[in-house]
Amino acid sequence: MKERKHMKRLSKSLIIVALIIMVIVILVLFQSNAAIVDQFKYRIEATFEENGATITASGVISIVQRRDFVCLGICSIVTSVKGQATRVNFSNGKSLFVLLGTADHSFRAGTMPYQALKPRPPHKKISELPHDPVIVPPEYVPTIIYFNDTSDPVSAVIATPENLSALVELGARLVSISVKLTDDPVTTGIDRLLPWLSKEGVIQNSNANISMSHYLYPESDNNSKTLQSAYPRFLERNDW
Repeated sequence: MKERKHMKRLSKSLIIVALIIMVIVILVLFQSNAAIVDQFKYRIEATFEENGATITASGVISIVQRRDFVCLGICSIVTSVKGQATRVNFSNGKSLFVLLGTADHSFRAGTMPYQALKPRPPHKKISELPHDPVIVPPEYVPTIIYFNDTSDPVSAVIATPENLSALVELGARLVSISVKLTDDPVTTGIDRLLPWLSKEGVIQNSNANISMSHYLYPESDNNSKTLQSAYPRFLERNDW
C-alpha cells in the first residue's frame, strides 16, 4: 500500500515537472517568435575625405526588437543586435573603425538607427520604411576609433574631428555617416583582423565596464586619448 502511494506521489511530481518544462518551452518560443515587435537590417555607410578624395566604407547590421514576455501592464522592449564595426581603409594603409554605437554614452547600437530612421506617421515600423539613405544626426554618430597597433587592444584611441587628421594623416576628415534599410547579409570578418576580440579576458573586461562606460570614457578634445577596456563590446555584437 505504501509503495503504491509512493508511486502515485512520484507520478504527480513527474507530471508537475513536465508541465513546468512545457510552460518554460512555450515562454521561450513566445519570446523568440510571437514577441517580435520589429526586425530589420540596415547598412551604415561612412564617408571620409583624404587629400580631397572621397573614401567610403559600409557594413550591414541586424536588429530584432522583442517584447519582454514578463509583461504586467507595461511591456519592456529588448533589442538584440548582430553585426560588426565598419572598417575604413586609407591609401597609406591606416584604418579607422566606426563602432556599433556611441561608446562614450549608454550603448546605442540598437537605438542609433531608430534616431536616424524615425518612423513616420502613422507610426510605421522601421522595417516598413523606404530603403533610402538617411544621414545620422551628429549627436548619434557612432564613436570612431584608431589603433596604433591592431594586434594590441589597448592601443585604441578615439578619433575626433580635431585629431583625426593627425592620426590618419592625408588631411583625413569625416564627411558623413548614413544608414539605410537593406536585405543584404550581415557583414563579418573583423575577427580575422582583430583576433584578440574572442579572447575571454578582453570580453570579461569589456562586459565588466560597459554599464559605467560614460564615466570611463574621456571627453572629446584636441588630444588623442586612450579608450578604456569597455570599447570591445562596440566592435562586435551577436546577441542570438
